[in-house]
Amino acid sequence: MRTYWDTSAAVNAALSPEVFRRLENGEHVARLHLLAEFFATMTGRGVEITDEAGNIDRMVFTQNECAAWLRKFAGRLKFEELTKDEALNGLDTAQRMGVQGARVYDYWHALVSNKAKSDEIITRNMRHFQGLAENIAWP
Repeated sequence: MRTYWDTSAAVNAALSPEVFRRLENGEHVARLHLLAEFFATMTGRGVEITDEAGNIDRMVFTQNECAAWLRKFAGRLKFEELTKDEALNGLDTAQRMGVQGARVYDYWHALVSNKAKSDEIITRNMRHFQGLAENIAWP
């Protein structure tokens, strides 16, 4: 099974050993964009978490922690990108696909997932991929 990782799924992997263990089986693909987006999120605003006592907190990585985590995570993925022509051809069909504004980012994830022949896209943002991909799964 080949799995395409959206950044939101990588964030889940940072919070959940169970999600991280998904990397132990099958093949895994992402765009290099994931590394920068993850770094921006986790060293910036971070993500809201709930501790064992039910208190809400925020998980934020230092730059060094984030770089180290990404190195471990990225070592288990293959990275794929669109060529200039593939990206432009995708934009030629954007209107037909209902893609406008910021939805282009998820559209390009779906295009890369197809290029990589992924069996599924894992993401926490499932509605972002509706109409762009059929093989969407929660991390």
